[in-house]
Amino acid sequence: MTTATGNSGSLSFAAGTITELKSWSLEESAEQIDDTAMGDTNKTSKSGLPASSGTIEVHYDEADSVQESMDAGANGVLILFPKGNTSGKPRITLTVQVTGRSTSGAIDEILPQSFNYAIASGSVVRDLVP
Repeated sequence: MTTATGNSGSLSFAAGTITELKSWSLEESAEQIDDTAMGDTNKTSKSGLPASSGTIEVHYDEADSVQESMDAGANGVLILFPKGNTSGKPRITLTVQVTGRSTSGAIDEILPQSFNYAIASGSVVRDLVP
């Protein structure tokens, strides 16, 4: 298995590419539902509905219309390109709602901005860039 660094990664939201991307994360989970009954000799469970959420961190750029459009409550298709957006590279697509936006500042850093998101509908699709 080959490893890769994240410096080739990119992402788009609502058909626009985010500039100044620093990092992103995607967490996928499924609730565990206990279905243990009297008479069982071990605990048993079933998988609940899947959920996905994550974060995006950028250097704040007021000229980036995509960053500016990502207010809390905004919906759109998010496409993550872990190894870049060239043909044959992996991509992850999901429809999300922006659940939070945070901006801060400090004397010794580039202004950061972060976004939290959660899946709004559908499922996570993993495929390759055509």
